Parts: sequence; C-alpha cells; structure tokens
Amino acid sequence: KKTDIMIEVVFAILMIQNGKVIEYVPTSGMADCLEQKRIVTRQIGENQEGISMSCQQVKAEIEIDMGDRKRIIKILD
Repeated sequence: KKTDIMIEVVFAILMIQNGKVIEYVPTSGMADCLEQKRIVTRQIGENQEGISMSCQQVKAEIEIDMGDRKRIIKILD
C-alpha cells in the first residue's frame, strides 16, 4: 500500500538545537502538544546542550504510516 502524502496545518512539537529545528512530531492539538512538551522536557531536562522544545502550528507535508499515525515529512513555511 502506498502511503498517502498530504499538506495539512498541524500543531507540532519542534525540537530546536542552536536555533535550528532538528526534529518535529505532529500532535492532535495545542493542549496535546503542551502536554507532550512537558513530558519530554521533564525527561531531557530544561536546557540540554542548547536544545529547546516549542509547540507551533505549522503547515507541513504529512504522511500516514501503516499504523495510521501521522508523520511530518517536512515543514513548508
């Protein structure tokens, strides 16, 4: 089965290191994003070698994987 790729506006947790986004994970909304961010921040510590977490609404290329989970391929703006 081919994965479906679409463009969507989603809330995502962005992991930022030295001002550059190094990872992003889609969430189901702002409340979910903030909750996930709190959990991750607790696990890695507040400021881990210049790494910070941010919740943002982004326009992104999304694919749905076999387990029906959304995955951000790339952020468009």
